[in-house]
Amino acid sequence: MNNQSSPAQLLFPIVPANYCPEGKWSDILNSFIQLYLNNGTVNIPFLNEVTPQQITTIQQNILTITNKLDAVNWQSGNVTVAASASAQTFTITLPTAINSASYNISGYFNATAGTATENASWGVIGTPTTSSFQIWVFNPAANTDITKFTWQVSNLGAL
Repeated sequence: MNNQSSPAQLLFPIVPANYCPEGKWSDILNSFIQLYLNNGTVNIPFLNEVTPQQITTIQQNILTITNKLDAVNWQSGNVTVAASASAQTFTITLPTAINSASYNISGYFNATAGTATENASWGVIGTPTTSSFQIWVFNPAANTDITKFTWQVSNLGAL
């Protein structure tokens, strides 16, 4: 294959004007695929300049990046919160244990409407483990539109 300085191309044999098989559609399509699509080529400029060692390095780099992204182990969930004069506590059990007890915990309140009149707050209680953490949530009694708290965890240190 001659790789030139042109965009990547898909090249297929020319279908002759007299190509008109008979039979079921599946037979016709399978015939077309076998005769023409299976005999196509991909023309990628400068591909012949990439060595097998470079391909191996690229594959290893992709695997390393994939493993690091998997190690971030991003997870999320939510808890139902009530408008109350006192704080509520929740133990969050992670769907999948995270690979380090030093992970990021973030969250936000979900409101059914935009009429919350007082500041809601939340915080982490104690020390998180690889499989759970505990939070307290304070949603003042006047904030009846806040009904849910969404949490997220991730181990960005894995990057």
